[in-house]
Amino acid sequence: MVICEIEFCNNSQGIFYAGQLISGQVVIKTEKEKSVKAVILNIKGYAETHWADTEHDPDDQSNGESFNGHVDYLATRAYLHGSSSSIEVLIEPGTSSYRFACQLPITCPSSFEGTLGRIRYLVNVRFVRPWKFDLNFNRCFTVIKVMDLNSESLMLRVPSQVESQRTFCCFPCRSSPLSMRLSVPQSGFVPGQIVPVEVMVSNDSGVAVEDITVKLTMVVIYYSQPPSADTNKDRFEMVLKTGGGVSTKCRQQFTFDLKVPPTPPTCFNLCSIIQIGYQVEAEARVKGCHGGQSLHMPITIGSVPLTKQLQKEPRTWGEVLPPQQLDAKALILIGSEQNGEALGSPNPWAADPSIAPPSYAEAKHISPDPHKFSKSKKKSQKRGVKGSQERKAETIVFSPLYAVFDLSNQVDEMTSRANEPKTDGGYVNEGVEKSTWL
Repeated sequence: MVICEIEFCNNSQGIFYAGQLISGQVVIKTEKEKSVKAVILNIKGYAETHWADTEHDPDDQSNGESFNGHVDYLATRAYLHGSSSSIEVLIEPGTSSYRFACQLPITCPSSFEGTLGRIRYLVNVRFVRPWKFDLNFNRCFTVIKVMDLNSESLMLRVPSQVESQRTFCCFPCRSSPLSMRLSVPQSGFVPGQIVPVEVMVSNDSGVAVEDITVKLTMVVIYYSQPPSADTNKDRFEMVLKTGGGVSTKCRQQFTFDLKVPPTPPTCFNLCSIIQIGYQVEAEARVKGCHGGQSLHMPITIGSVPLTKQLQKEPRTWGEVLPPQQLDAKALILIGSEQNGEALGSPNPWAADPSIAPPSYAEAKHISPDPHKFSKSKKKSQKRGVKGSQERKAETIVFSPLYAVFDLSNQVDEMTSRANEPKTDGGYVNEGVEKSTWL
């Protein structure tokens, strides 16, 4: 019997940040001598998407076309025993430990586990055995891309609003409009922060509004790659609140506080096959057979909250980071005389004393079905789509942990900024093109 334990130095939760140096150790325990061709340590990071366009039964993956995408972000290896050319090596009975360190690329996107795709990072120890199936031990870990809202567009600090109106027809007449205005004091937030949402409803029509619903929604776009290039979409409802109705010929303002739950940062440019965005949605449900009135506003979720002090050189929305080459030498083994604790790097908020360290929690609003995800791959594998080592880890149920901040005292500050006098050229509907993909 072989026991293999994968541990991280001073990081029991296994949470790291893009660009950080991770370190840990592999502990192998055997009761008797074992013969293997090699023992390989792999640290991998990848994004993958899979779904099937079934023709008949959606639970039957034997028909229809399969769509797949795969991108590698980290692919490193080191031999703990043997080499690429070894035929047989012996593992002595007892306990052996191997310490390692690996530099994460700065361009790594945040971990994500969705229904039709995932962005996953893991440490894999593979025992290559002669005349037997390989023996694999895996441990997944969380990577969070540091998205500092202070370094993004200055428009994230500006109050924004969207408006829309509609009329109701009762042939041959047309009613006066039902108007809605959705506004927020800023459009950049972090998990744990309150999003103060104001909805103004002016009901000049003859149809009463039964209730107002406001929700914070996560929208995920999945892309497949040639030869079957296509897109698919997921919507996850994060927060939902409901207000009262509005009578005809009346005007009423509603205020909702939506607390951002643990969730990955907004991701548009780092991953070519999975994009993650967020939006605030408001809907007025009306009486009768008429359709309701709805509108939405995109917001940005980051991993470093906005501060009072502006950055001198903010980054623009249009910036696209260059791709980073995979470095197979990014993984190194450390001698026992070296101090692994010194390899740890500080968290992204250590330099700013005004930001309290966050806690970490799962994204409860994301509910992937690993069995459905694995089932959708079977057809691809039968057709001969290139298999990869990480497929052996696809049945691992893993929930990434995301940073959550305690910023409840900032609600009053945002509200006061939103109530300041504005010019006629205020920020209304700017950046709508950024939300068209939603």
